[in-house]
Amino acid sequence: MVLKKLNLVNKLKIKIKSITKSKVIVSKIETITLNNSKYMKYFLIFFSIISFAQNNKFIPVDDETLEFIEDVKYSLYLNKKEIYSNQTSKDTVTFITNNIIYDSISFYKLNYKEFGFLKDSLKETVLLTKKIYELNEVVVIGNTKNDLFIGEKSRFIKRRYNILSENIDNGIIFRENELKDVLISKLIFYIDKVKHKTTYKIKFFEADEIGNPLTSQTLQLGNLFFESPTLTLEQGTKDKIEVDLESYSIDFYNKNIFVTIVLQNYFDENNNIIKPETSNRTKLKHQISKKTNYYSKMADYYTDELTIDLHNINQNINYEFAVKFFKKPHKSILVAPAILFSAKKKN
Repeated sequence: MVLKKLNLVNKLKIKIKSITKSKVIVSKIETITLNNSKYMKYFLIFFSIISFAQNNKFIPVDDETLEFIEDVKYSLYLNKKEIYSNQTSKDTVTFITNNIIYDSISFYKLNYKEFGFLKDSLKETVLLTKKIYELNEVVVIGNTKNDLFIGEKSRFIKRRYNILSENIDNGIIFRENELKDVLISKLIFYIDKVKHKTTYKIKFFEADEIGNPLTSQTLQLGNLFFESPTLTLEQGTKDKIEVDLESYSIDFYNKNIFVTIVLQNYFDENNNIIKPETSNRTKLKHQISKKTNYYSKMADYYTDELTIDLHNINQNINYEFAVKFFKKPHKSILVAPAILFSAKKKN
């Protein structure tokens, strides 16, 4: 079976599309990652210019997530006087007409840092830096005196998520050294707005990582260590979900634990079991990750048949970039499901 190799996650399909008469070419890189038995596509946009004219076109992008930012106010200046202002496009490249004579440009967007530069420094991709985060953009954990939190707290990537699956298709491994001398009190995860009532279970497996940690690893699942009762996400529920585990007195001493959230059923308003369209299924949010603890199944390149093994996704991305591009991937490419433990120190 020929597997989809991880190049910017799994398999890159590059399509070239001319978008205007101005000879601006957009290279659209479609990156496929596992979401249930389907695949999520997200896009990184790069521009190459094959004209001799000066740059009069640009697209604003978040410098951390590389996500497109719409409705950015921009102003054009000549001799330090503002001569023109407008909003950037909502869904495509913004063009500045050639009949406007200017020497500098500035950008403003609520919650982003305002900045500007000379016209000669204007590039096709304008990177904006976030200065204020909204609550639904980042993993937010309230401070408590007695609890400690195990897992990452970072910024969500809107285009990245996992659709809840009935199978053990993906999850996070918490390694032995992270779980030493603690008792688990809660599992915390984050979801997009639930469109249909969803039931699920949380499962913890003992697990071992197999392979070279510098190149490629798979996950060998052991005993099912814990399985929750059937839990429910009501329609309209969104963002932070906390599952109380304190009564189970869970102690992960001397174990690596793989955490996965497993779909049971979807229900309509009359409480009948349904199978909604992919776009209406419940989605587990992804966040920027600095770790290599996200494991997921991969797919056959030709048949889309899933592998039996769970693969270390971010480790594979790091390795591919190192050996093929001799660089580190942008941080928005390295993501993982937003899953954390709340725990208490053992007495």
